[in-house]
Order: sequence, then C-alpha cells, then structure tokens
Amino acid sequence: MRSYKPEKLFDDEGRLLPELKALAPRGLRRMSANPVANGGLLRKPLSMADFRSSAVEVEKPGATLMANVPVLGNFLREVMQLNMQNFRVFGPDETQSNRL
Repeated sequence: MRSYKPEKLFDDEGRLLPELKALAPRGLRRMSANPVANGGLLRKPLSMADFRSSAVEVEKPGATLMANVPVLGNFLREVMQLNMQNFRVFGPDETQSNRL
C-alpha cells in the first residue's frame, strides 16, 4: 500500500487533501445521481430466458464435472439477447478470469 504514496494524498489526520477532494464531481455529475448508473431510476422488466434450458444433467451424484460460470454465461447470453436495450453484464474479474 505504501507504493500508492498515501502521504501525498492525505493530511496528517488521514483526511483526503482538499485539492484532491475538489476533483470529485458534484450534483448531477455524481455517478449515484446519473440515471444510467443508478439502475433504480431506469429499471424495466426483463424478458427472462427459461433457466431450465441451462440445466446440467447429473446422471450420478458426484460424477458430473461441470464448471458453473460457463453455464451461467450461457444463461446470461440468452437473457441479453432478449433484452439488448436494457440489460448488461458488468464484472471485469469474472468475465476475464473465469470466462463468463
């Protein structure tokens, strides 16, 4: 954490320096005030894919090998296709490292 050089970002009492605090957006420019980022303001009902089409057949308990993230990815792909204007997946760690 020292590599971030906190002494250049905070005062002796641990408060963010005023010149850095002044860089944050105000009013409607804040992410929480943006209707696109604040999903509660623009929500629409989703057309849902049938989750049963993503089922994994288990012939014998403990013998089926299947990763859960690709199965979830297939389901989410269907949901996205049904809701191209109002549904997005965001999760850079999962989408990259786990191949979502």
